[in-house]
Amino acid sequence: MLLPLLKKILPANARLSLRKLFWLSRGWLYLGNKVFCPLCEGSFRTFLPFGNERRLQALCPRCHTLERHRLLWLYLQEQVRIQERALDALHMAPEPILQKRLRNLLNLNYRSADLTSPVAMDQVDLQALPYPSASFDLVLCSHVLAHVPQDKQALQELRRVLRPTGQLLLQARLHPQEKTLEVAHALTPHQRLQAYGQADRFRNYGQDFARRVAAQGFKVKEVEYALARTPEEQARLGLGKGERIFVATPVAYEAQ
Repeated sequence: MLLPLLKKILPANARLSLRKLFWLSRGWLYLGNKVFCPLCEGSFRTFLPFGNERRLQALCPRCHTLERHRLLWLYLQEQVRIQERALDALHMAPEPILQKRLRNLLNLNYRSADLTSPVAMDQVDLQALPYPSASFDLVLCSHVLAHVPQDKQALQELRRVLRPTGQLLLQARLHPQEKTLEVAHALTPHQRLQAYGQADRFRNYGQDFARRVAAQGFKVKEVEYALARTPEEQARLGLGKGERIFVATPVAYEAQ
């Protein structure tokens, strides 16, 4: 009864602060040297299970990040060279710990944006971004597009704000079916819950995700970046199985 009451009476920023305090205190209980989170740089005896399917070794006990967040941070460090290059970056639906790490980089001109998140710097609609065209060298968009009513329009907007040599890094939950599931009559939150298993989803992406992105003017490369590590390193870093990063670049600028 206490948690629902706190959600009603506390503002969003206060709730987030309480969660961070809880995560920090919980982290102390799991200190060890078996696993390592590259985002909060903490060593623990285990990662925690997470998700409806209870994925083992998924959740960092201190910073609350998952496999995909740790994988993305490693990719940003090692392939994008995020800590070395001067870049204008846009981060959609920012994860708190990743936003903290990126905002602390002096070489990065960083903006974060979301429709409702209290931690985002800008309140925006991904389907109608307020930024000028060709504003960003890098855009991060992880597990966002399934929650946008018109994902094609959102992708066109992301393409518009990218510079000619820019990169859009996408992550999404992909379901086993080949074709993305979109139910025309799933209009209310209850109907979407029935159709997709989540009230704020507008589709369940299938294995055609990369083709759907490419259709909006991108060249798309799928990267299963965990495979750059040994199985032992994958386990120690908690990178999970089958997590992919989709690296999208504007087709019109390929030749450059």
